[in-house]
Amino acid sequence: MFFSDENVAALNKQEYQYPTEFFQNFAQKITIYEDDDIWIVDKPAGLLSVDGKTLKVSLLSRLERVNPKVKLIHRLDMDTSGLLIFAKNAAAQTHISKQFIDRLPQKTYQARVIGEWGSVGATGKISVPVRYEPTTKPRHIVDHNWSKNALTLYEVLGYEQCNGQTVTRVLLKPVTGRSHQLRVHMVHSGHVIIGDPIYAEGVALDIAPRLNLHAQQLRLKHPVLEAWMDWESPVPF
Repeated sequence: MFFSDENVAALNKQEYQYPTEFFQNFAQKITIYEDDDIWIVDKPAGLLSVDGKTLKVSLLSRLERVNPKVKLIHRLDMDTSGLLIFAKNAAAQTHISKQFIDRLPQKTYQARVIGEWGSVGATGKISVPVRYEPTTKPRHIVDHNWSKNALTLYEVLGYEQCNGQTVTRVLLKPVTGRSHQLRVHMVHSGHVIIGDPIYAEGVALDIAPRLNLHAQQLRLKHPVLEAWMDWESPVPF
C-alpha cells in the first residue's frame, strides 16, 4: 500500500489527535485473549504491525497507548490480517521469542489464490528460498542460490467463485518465517493470492479489495503456565 508524503503527514497528525478512548475501544474490539503475561489480538488488514520510517500508525503503537509495557514478539505484513501475540512483560517476551526461534509455535493461515490448484484435499509443500530484492522494493523473490530456505505446507480446501473468477481456498502453514514467504510461495506455485497489491496483477488484483491472506490459528506454550494454548480468528473473506 502506497501513501504519499501528504497522506502520511495527515495520518500521523490524525493518529496523534485521537483521544485515549479511541485506542481503548480499538484494543477492546480486536482482543482475542488477554492475561497478565500475553495479549492475543486480531490485526486488521491495512495496518502496520509496527511503526514505519515515516508512517507512525501501527498496531503496536496503538496498543502502547493502552498499555505502555506491551512488547513486540512477531509481525504480520501490513496487508495481512489475523492473529498476533504480544507480551506484557520482558520475561514473557523472552520466553515466547525463544519458542519462535525454535519453531515451536504452530501458525495456520487461510488464503484465496487465483485459478484452480490441484484436487480438493490435496496436500504438499513448497520448499524454495525467499529473499528481498532491493531493485524491486518491497518485493521478495525466489532465489535458489540463497542460503536460507523457506518451507510452507499447504492443503487445498476447495474452489469458489469471486467476481466471476474461479479461485482456490487454501490452508497454509509456514514452517519457516521469512518475510513475504507465503505471498512469494504462492507466486512460485503459479497461483498468486488475490488482491495482493504487491504481487498480483490484472484480474487477480482487481477481483478482491484486499489481500486475501489471514492468520487464522495460533498455537504455542503459555510463558508462565507452560500449557499449550490455541486461538482462532474468523476468516473475513
